[in-house]
Amino acid sequence: MNPLGSVSIYDSIFRTIFTNEGIRAIFSDRAYISRCIEAEVALAKAEATLEVIPADAAEKIAEGCQSVADKLDWERLQHDVEIVGYPILGLVRQLDKLCGESGKYIHWGATTQDIMDTASILQIKAGLDMISRQLNSVRIILVGLAAKYRDAPMAGRTHLQHALPITFGYKCAVWLSSLDRQDERLQQLLSRVLLVQFGGAAGTLASLGTSDIGLRVRAKMAEELGLQVPLISWHVARDGIAECVSFLSILGGTLGKIALDLLLMSSSEFGEVQEPFVPHRGASSTMPQKRNSISSEVILACSKLLRQHAATAQDAMVSDLERASGPWHLEWSCVPEAFCAASGALKQTEFVLDGLVVDTK
Repeated sequence: MNPLGSVSIYDSIFRTIFTNEGIRAIFSDRAYISRCIEAEVALAKAEATLEVIPADAAEKIAEGCQSVADKLDWERLQHDVEIVGYPILGLVRQLDKLCGESGKYIHWGATTQDIMDTASILQIKAGLDMISRQLNSVRIILVGLAAKYRDAPMAGRTHLQHALPITFGYKCAVWLSSLDRQDERLQQLLSRVLLVQFGGAAGTLASLGTSDIGLRVRAKMAEELGLQVPLISWHVARDGIAECVSFLSILGGTLGKIALDLLLMSSSEFGEVQEPFVPHRGASSTMPQKRNSISSEVILACSKLLRQHAATAQDAMVSDLERASGPWHLEWSCVPEAFCAASGALKQTEFVLDGLVVDTK
């Protein structure tokens, strides 16, 4: 971390509160460029298998691109991005030199967005895998809390007024039911989101000829990368990305509801629960009696940030004609940040619930 150069909360002194190192690593610049290279290699292998390019060329490309991130001129790549507006042209130029004569077959028939979209999808795949693991950890904790406190009576409240008695176990089971549905949503969206992208300049695969060879290359590329095959190019059909970010937002809403309940229940007037005790956690610089519910506050903030990211991703769906002239760029911001916020909220939720102090009296 550069203490003088950080701007985003996900890279600043707040980063360990709002997210975690695992998800940041998935969406780092280095990881993104590595995924772009992975996409280029998979394309070359697919085209070699179908005799679009020589087999030995694909082998040389795969060999030349091994651990290539350590060989790249990152300053030059940054300069090229500033000039071109995208990283792929500059990246392909560097890969070309690293792969010798076979370098001319890198990026054969592809367009910049093919590689960038595929790289993003590979990041999203890894990100969703982490989100799934975190979500399951929280669900397991809630199963235990629901069972442990199934008979612990407390006031049920409607409109912030006492209504009828419930149990704390019941409340935990309600939270759990929503997270169970979030897991269903996650599993259901995978086939719609994890799509390879390969369509060429205008999405028609015309650069590979008029036969079905382009479709076959796309299918083989998807197989190489462990992704789904789309029915057609989706350069300007961004519903999958929007659905993914919207899912993270809905998940954030569930976590935000849990956090808000915990905040209210931990207030001095209620005193029913407290976040896990850690020395100086939530301490006030002025009032020694304070023990602020820091994790719940962060979860609530993340849930609000996620709703903004969902709106941005949905705005990015409104693309012009066959290649977006600006909406696509919105995803470069909202997708990584949405994953960071969602993962951070899950981390804080797991911490809070796993050590939650419940005053059953």
